[in-house]
Amino acid sequence: MRVSGNNRVMSETKNNPECDKFVVTSVPSSNVDDQLFHDLMESMGFVVFERAGRSSFSIKGNVPEWFVTIFGDEPHSNSELAPENLSPFVENFIPIAEQFWSENKSGMQRSGPWTEPDRLGNDHHLEISAVSLGEKHVLLLQILGQAYQEKKDLLQQCRDQGLDYEILFKTQQALNHAHDLLLTKQQKLDEDMLAAADVQSRFLPKDLTRIGNIEVAYKFNPCSSIAGDMFNVVRLDENNVAIYILDVSGHGAAAAMMAVSVCQMLPPNFGALAGPLCEGAYKPGLLEPREMLEALDAEFPMERFDKYFTIFYGVFNLPGGLLTYSNAAHPHPLLIHSDGTIDFLDKGGTIIGLDGIIPFEQEKRPLKKGDRIILYSDGVSELQNADGMLFGMERLIDLLNLHRSEPLGSIVETIESALIEYCGSCEPQDDMSILAIEIQDL
Repeated sequence: MRVSGNNRVMSETKNNPECDKFVVTSVPSSNVDDQLFHDLMESMGFVVFERAGRSSFSIKGNVPEWFVTIFGDEPHSNSELAPENLSPFVENFIPIAEQFWSENKSGMQRSGPWTEPDRLGNDHHLEISAVSLGEKHVLLLQILGQAYQEKKDLLQQCRDQGLDYEILFKTQQALNHAHDLLLTKQQKLDEDMLAAADVQSRFLPKDLTRIGNIEVAYKFNPCSSIAGDMFNVVRLDENNVAIYILDVSGHGAAAAMMAVSVCQMLPPNFGALAGPLCEGAYKPGLLEPREMLEALDAEFPMERFDKYFTIFYGVFNLPGGLLTYSNAAHPHPLLIHSDGTIDFLDKGGTIIGLDGIIPFEQEKRPLKKGDRIILYSDGVSELQNADGMLFGMERLIDLLNLHRSEPLGSIVETIESALIEYCGSCEPQDDMSILAIEIQDL
């Protein structure tokens, strides 16, 4: 693609590490909250343009300072403009984006980097991408930064002069300089991840200690600022409470975005997962746990998202004390009876993402006053110490037996402390989530 004027297309796109710093996974229209998506993009430095008319787009959220530096006056949130008026390069990219949207492709269509001068003649490296947010068409504009220019200059120097000793020496100097720049950039990325973590925290319980006749305690310890673990306890109606915990494969932004997308399909959001009249004590329109997992399995095929997740989903009937649950390959929650005996809640099926290859089962368990359920992610049982030894289920069960007379909140605190002590100076390899409930009255 050629562009007239001062815009220059870079041929080194495939060598640019910053192009892959954030990859958006396509999601169904029903499971992404628009404001959440805009907040995530804004926290990571993107300018978001959403289709407003046939030839105009609306800017969502606040624009960063670099946008004003390059393009002039600061537009207001929701103000409309034609992106092609920003740059001839963007004008040439719009037809490519239109074709991408018309073909309903998943993923992201990237323009590749280009150089854009600001009003003072200083060059800035930019990239624009097209994504689909359900039925909405969105453009994401980002600045690539100084690290991209350093690598581009280095590669060009090597091509022009050959890889002799002097060039290798200079290459090392350039790499050292690039390393310093990357450290600075990492600090900014850490700040952005903290902002994204704040968005993700909206889907976790907030100061929840009791709901109906059950007590609730929990700990959430992501191995980075954002996580693939999510859990919650939410009231479905006056008689029923939903309990779930899930773990998306992988770590970082992609896993966190998918975890948030899944939560959009679960109570209290539900998304498109509205079911027929269910038998038993459920409110009409709510899905049985087995049906919930089947719906999630159909909504999140692995071949489309390149990820899978495990989930335990249960519904507890408050007046009747009946727990109905289904477990999709998540670490089996521990049911600790009031007499101290322990059972595993292991009925269900395989991971979510295999498109119904194995049917899901569900089980009904009557609970009594004093019964407790301990739910956890595999980051708890599979935590490794400095010698590579796992924390393991046996150690977890021994810990629960030793402290079973303590209040529920104290037990969760004890588990967390034991995990930290076991890990020692090692960094946790995975997110660690603990969710505990206790039946108080029936």
